[in-house]
Amino acid sequence: MVTKTINIKESAYHALRAQKRAGESFSDVILRVTGGEEKSVCDFLETIDPAVRSEIAETVRLAKSGHDRVKPRKVSL
Repeated sequence: MVTKTINIKESAYHALRAQKRAGESFSDVILRVTGGEEKSVCDFLETIDPAVRSEIAETVRLAKSGHDRVKPRKVSL
């Protein structure tokens, strides 16, 4: 990975640090807040609290199981 050294004001550093999430690098923060890089759904889910992630997974599982039981109507010609 290529790196560049940049100079920023201390106030900018503190503002950036305040936006930083657990496990996120400063580069990740900059890209997230500027919309500089698209992320996949999996990347997004990794930023969510594990308890919330489990709740989302359960909701998707329940919705999918309900969808799997639905059978299309027969079309009469």
